[in-house]
Amino acid sequence: MSGRFEVIFPLVMEWDDSFSITFDSSAAERMIFSDGIYYLEGDNGSGKTTFMNLLALTTGRISKKTIAGRGTTRFNDTAYNGGGLDPVKAAEIREKYFCIYPQKAFFLPVSTRDNYLILNGSDPEKARRFSNHQFPDLLSGGQQQKVLMDIVLDEKKPVWFLDEPLTNLDAERRLYFWKTLRQGYTRALQTIFFSDHWIGDQIKQDAGFELCNSLRVTMGNCQGGKQTEIETKQIEIYASHSPETFFDSQIEKAEREGRCSSSP
Repeated sequence: MSGRFEVIFPLVMEWDDSFSITFDSSAAERMIFSDGIYYLEGDNGSGKTTFMNLLALTTGRISKKTIAGRGTTRFNDTAYNGGGLDPVKAAEIREKYFCIYPQKAFFLPVSTRDNYLILNGSDPEKARRFSNHQFPDLLSGGQQQKVLMDIVLDEKKPVWFLDEPLTNLDAERRLYFWKTLRQGYTRALQTIFFSDHWIGDQIKQDAGFELCNSLRVTMGNCQGGKQTEIETKQIEIYASHSPETFFDSQIEKAEREGRCSSSP
C-alpha cells in the first residue's frame, strides 16, 4: 500500500456555483505529500478542514474552470479533477486507504460492533474486538471517544486525516490517541494530515518539523445573486518525515499529565 498525494496548484473548488475556494502555493506549483506527518496551521476559517476533506475525497468538486494542466490532485497516481471522482470510486478509495477522524459519529441505537461494521467494517478480525452487547449511548463521553478512536483509527491503513483530534480529550484519552498513532506508524501508516490548535506552537518550535509551504486561500461567495465577496486567508504546512520522536514526546507528556491529575 502507498499513501502518496500530488497536488498541482492552483486548486479551485466549487459548491453549487455560488461558493468557491482556491488554494495556491507560495513555494512551488507542484507539491508531494508522502511518508511523514503534515501539520496545517491557520486561523479559524482559513480552509484547513476543506483542504483535508478535498484530499480525503469527502467534499466539493474540483472546478472545470481551472487553468489547463493545473488544479490537479492525484492519490497513488490516480487523478481526480474536472467533474470530480465518481462517488462510488471515492468511497472505495476511502475504505481501502483512509482513516478520517473524528468526522464519523456513532449510530447510537446499535451496538459498538454494529457501529464498527457500519462505519469502518472492512476487517472481520477487528470486528470481533467490539461487543454486540455494548451500546454507545450507555457509555460515558470519555468511553465513547475511546471506542470511536478504536473504530476509526485503523493500523492497517496508510493515510490518516486528523482534524482537531485532541479537542475535549483528557490526559488519559490523549495518551491513548498518541499511543494508537505511534503503533500505527510502526505498521502500515505512512502519511498523516493533522490540524489541532492545542499543539500548534509545539510543532512550530519542534526541530523535527520544518515549514515546507504556505498556501494562499481565496474564498469567493456570490450567494443570493449578490456581488462576489472575496476573502483571503493563509495556511502554513509544516512537515516531519521522521515523526516518531515527536510521538514519543507527546506520549511522555500525556503520561506526566495523567500522573499529575491522579495525584492527591
